[in-house]
Amino acid sequence: MRLLVLFGCGLGLMAFAQQVPTTQQLLQRLVQKANTTRSYAYQWEFQERDEKTGKLGSKQIYKLEFLKPHYRKMTIIQRDLFSNGAVLIYNPDIENKVNARKGLLRRSYDPNDPEIEGFFKTDLDWIAKDLQRLFQGAKVESVKQVKLGKHECFQLAYAPKGDPITRVVVWLDAKDSMPRRIEYHDAQGLRSLRVFTEYSFPNLKPDDFKF
Repeated sequence: MRLLVLFGCGLGLMAFAQQVPTTQQLLQRLVQKANTTRSYAYQWEFQERDEKTGKLGSKQIYKLEFLKPHYRKMTIIQRDLFSNGAVLIYNPDIENKVNARKGLLRRSYDPNDPEIEGFFKTDLDWIAKDLQRLFQGAKVESVKQVKLGKHECFQLAYAPKGDPITRVVVWLDAKDSMPRRIEYHDAQGLRSLRVFTEYSFPNLKPDDFKF
């Protein structure tokens, strides 16, 4: 009887292990999420290493609202005194410019302006594709099931090949495959960090992307 119980427990553990998806499957889920989600909004914290001190710099906080195929609105919640409260909008239906506003101040940028390069690297589709790019030929670690705060997540990690980024660690929400935390490491250690603190799926419309 005891052997049967132990054998049954063993089968249960094996079934549980089989339920853990691979890194490739998880990244594909993220790509599918990006491809099939019409509109979303999320807030994230960003920190980047200060090369002078070797430590992560001050925490920056942003909010992105995105509507397929190309509408985006980013609010700078916390970065510096000059930028805090600024809103950037891209709505090519009206004008192929990125329009920025802070209070009474207004400014327009060409989409290719290096000053706003990061603005187009904040949406879910770009993040998913970049993670897949780094995954090509990478050395992959085992996927872990972990808890991040109150969220059940899959933690995946891999070492990109031939890239300044030497290790990527991603926490994906186990329920809906949305990213919760992404770490980028290089030869000197943790290079940058994104922590997604809030997200929602509002019914956004093109009219929401204009001043």
